[in-house]
Parts: sequence; structure tokens; C-alpha cells
Amino acid sequence: MPFKTTMNEEYIMKNTKSVAELLDTVNTSFLTDAEKYEAIARAERAEYIIAGISSAFKAVKNTAIKLKSAFASSSAQHA
Repeated sequence: MPFKTTMNEEYIMKNTKSVAELLDTVNTSFLTDAEKYEAIARAERAEYIIAGISSAFKAVKNTAIKLKSAFASSSAQHA
């Protein structure tokens, strides 16, 4: 059973920018080039970590849903 996306999720999917892209729009004239690159690297690292956690959560959620449906259908057959 596929999940339906909400209007807000569709808006977010279409209008997301990476943190590195957002940092490019910030006034960083007071930072050195090394500090700019470090900020971008940290932002990209944080995005990667969050994406991994989100992916793991979705996998666990999908597994739980599959297990729930498997147990629900098997118990209904014995009734």
C-alpha cells in the first residue's frame, strides 16, 4: 500500500535546497575562504548524517508495517 504524500511534503520535495546552496546566499565577506569551505563541508556532512538517519527510520517503519500486515492476515486466516 503506497503512502500518499501531503501538499506540504510535495512542496518541500520541490523546493528543497542543500545547506551548501543556502550558505552561498549568505554574506560571508567576513570569513576566510578556509572558513567558508569548512562551513560548507560541515553542512554537507550534517545533511548526509540526517539523510542516513531518515533512510534508516523509513526502512524500520516499512518493515514494521510489513510485519504488522503479515501477522494481521495470518491471524485472520485461523479465525
